[in-house]
Amino acid sequence: METEKKLSEKLSEKLHGSLQDLIGLHRQLNDVVKSENEAITNADVKATYEAAAAKEALIHWIHQSEMSRQSIVYAIAQEQNLETKTPSLRELILHFQSNDLEISSRLQSDLSVLILLVERIKKQNEVNGNLVNASLQHIDNMKRNIFGETTHQARTYNQQGQKNTASANEHGPRLISREV
Repeated sequence: METEKKLSEKLSEKLHGSLQDLIGLHRQLNDVVKSENEAITNADVKATYEAAAAKEALIHWIHQSEMSRQSIVYAIAQEQNLETKTPSLRELILHFQSNDLEISSRLQSDLSVLILLVERIKKQNEVNGNLVNASLQHIDNMKRNIFGETTHQARTYNQQGQKNTASANEHGPRLISREV
């Protein structure tokens, strides 16, 4: 029985270490998406590419660490004779709440930090995506103003019963844009 307890502690420490690795990688990713925001805001193309490359590398390492964490969770679930085909970290936390509260609370703490970091990264990525989309929309509007509208409206009435006005193509390109 004592050897089984030590193996459980060993796997518990291994899982905690794996979660700490994931937390560290997610903190790095959080820093990278923040620096990506600065690069986008400053229109620094080189820094934007560097941030994208760093994100890609970190995502690769996170994926590798996650696969390792999943195998450890599976090993612990088998050792503890949990009746589940795909054991999850939450199931282990619940299992250890009744058997070993210290392990359960440490795993819950690690999971909470990881979830918080993932949410921060997700929000920052949304902000970055919105900045890029707004920039692309602005560029598209500028292009339309300079080169003229690409769609022709017939000189007919619209759905509101008003006569359509002439499009930019009929008057030629406009050089003055209105920024929104």
